[in-house]
Amino acid sequence: MSLEEDLKAKTLALISQQMAGWVVEIQRSIGQHQEALVRSLDELQEAVARYDEKIDEAEIGRVLEEVVASQPPPPPPPVPIEAEGPGIDRLKASVEAVEKGSSLSEVLTYLVNEVALYVDRTVMFIVKGPSAIGWYARGLEPPDGVKQINIPINSDSVFRAVHNSRKSLRTQLHPSSATGQALSRFGGEPQGVLAVPLVLREKLAAVLYCDTAQEEVPEGTANLVELLVKFAEKSIDVLSAAPKPGAGRIATAGSTAERAAAIKAGGDDVRERAGVPRPAPTPPPPVTTADEGSSTVMFNASSMAAIRQQMTSPAAAAAPAVARPAPAAVPPDEQKAHEDAKRFARLVVSEIKLYNESKVNEGRRQKDLYERLKEDIERGRQMYGDRVSAHVRESTNYFYDELVRILAGGDAGALGPM
Repeated sequence: MSLEEDLKAKTLALISQQMAGWVVEIQRSIGQHQEALVRSLDELQEAVARYDEKIDEAEIGRVLEEVVASQPPPPPPPVPIEAEGPGIDRLKASVEAVEKGSSLSEVLTYLVNEVALYVDRTVMFIVKGPSAIGWYARGLEPPDGVKQINIPINSDSVFRAVHNSRKSLRTQLHPSSATGQALSRFGGEPQGVLAVPLVLREKLAAVLYCDTAQEEVPEGTANLVELLVKFAEKSIDVLSAAPKPGAGRIATAGSTAERAAAIKAGGDDVRERAGVPRPAPTPPPPVTTADEGSSTVMFNASSMAAIRQQMTSPAAAAAPAVARPAPAAVPPDEQKAHEDAKRFARLVVSEIKLYNESKVNEGRRQKDLYERLKEDIERGRQMYGDRVSAHVRESTNYFYDELVRILAGGDAGALGPM
């Protein structure tokens, strides 16, 4: 080998050796930066979870009361007395009535009952999939007939306009429209119509329908009804706030890609909200014409796949199927955690009942509720497990207690084999 070839070979070997060292150092530096970034995201996620836990319900209630109390009474308009809106005292009384609701279905029931004081007929329609489904009503005869109403959102109806605009609609009822045809079976001569959207977590969850024999729903009455619906939305949002221990904590094991995916999934979970109810004071009629397979406000499409995958894991399969008694005495520093766990269990189970009334009624009769609602129950159990701290879950079984109380009507045997 010539001198030139020898020098060239040794030079290339030395450069290769140095470059290998540089690559190792660069990779080490990239790994350190990745670890720092994930730690920062973990800390940010935990901070978001802490902010969620700082919601002061009492302060929200006081502010709402101050806003309502600060409204000056409207000057008497030069129109007939029946066109005037109810006074501030009546509004305050209705707000206080709606505020009594401790769950989504109770809030909606109180809302319908109060609005029925100002219009001839009131119906709460639950928006599920492509349909608006009658859930609870006042002023219709027979009252149970509301469960037969199923109006496609895309039909020629007030629901299409409200769905597309997310705004209230005050108009006149056209007998040939889908709305007029669906309500014609109840008789009467409605003319003025008001439809108000109820939006939860940026999703149209329900539409409050009102009509009257007058040519139109008075503007003052329409404003009051819209205020009550807005107040109901805020009340449900407050009820749906629950502790999320570890909601922002991401496991540090796995590759960078796996951790990034876990962070993204955790972010969606932090934004997830659930709100729903115990049985209402006036039991709403069951829905029999719903698309039982479509997603609800709480179990939205973005979380379905992840929850279904978790349901198939051994941990989900090993979920307890029998009730464990709550501790005889809860230390004061843990009282809030237990109360929040009870409330969240109530909200989750109540939404299952709200969107599956017909299955619940049949399951109670056949004593096979779990078999009929297994997918919803296990989704709810997974959500409860994700949101409630381990030490509370291990010493109690609030989720099972609510299954017995709300779904089974107090009869544990109605759940069937679990």
